[in-house]
Amino acid sequence: MQKRVLVWEAPVRLFHWVAVISMFSLAVTGYYIGFPFLTASGEASSSYLMGWMRAVHFVAAFVLGIACLIRLYWFFTGNEYARFRDWIPVGGVRRSLFWRQVKYYLFLTRKRPEVLGHNPVAGLSYLIVLLLILGQGLIGFALYAEAYQDGFWRSAFGWLLPLFGNQNLRLTHHLLMWVFAAFLIVHLYMSVLAEIEERNGTLTSMFGGYKTEEQPDAYRDLAYREAAAVGEKPED
Repeated sequence: MQKRVLVWEAPVRLFHWVAVISMFSLAVTGYYIGFPFLTASGEASSSYLMGWMRAVHFVAAFVLGIACLIRLYWFFTGNEYARFRDWIPVGGVRRSLFWRQVKYYLFLTRKRPEVLGHNPVAGLSYLIVLLLILGQGLIGFALYAEAYQDGFWRSAFGWLLPLFGNQNLRLTHHLLMWVFAAFLIVHLYMSVLAEIEERNGTLTSMFGGYKTEEQPDAYRDLAYREAAAVGEKPED
């Protein structure tokens, strides 16, 4: 008998899709700003295509920044699947699951660890991506501040310009875009793989929030067995 479990709360799902839409908008408009691949007929001032691309780029960056702040807040107030420890492989149980997951990805074992929330490898990758997003935003705001000689933006982010140089920041900003694109491809592949092998509603859970498990409290039972195996006190 299967049990439906609310794994991804509404703020987590909202952050996920806002991040997807924002990052896609940022990638397309950012690529256009660097390499204008569309041309408008007539006077450039009448179409203002580059201006619109820059405007969408900036708005998407602000939206993504606000979404990241809400997600950081939810790390402390969300359910057990939304908190920091679901992203960081600390503690004997999570470390054990982490290495078992690594062995599975490296084809060293056929048994996929059963984890209802983020598996430890995926959780750690999401943490790294979140830090890269924050770094990308910092660089983006520094480039945005370049147009100002003083004021808030220049004071808050302009110090990066003399420290790293304009071209280095632009190159890093561009390269990180491709890192995010590569992550998206791997993320999609892993999600489909989990859906096929686990059959617990991995893909649909990102819309409705619910997954299914064969036995109630399967994850907690597994955690207790893992903790007992390494001689540690089980986490509540």
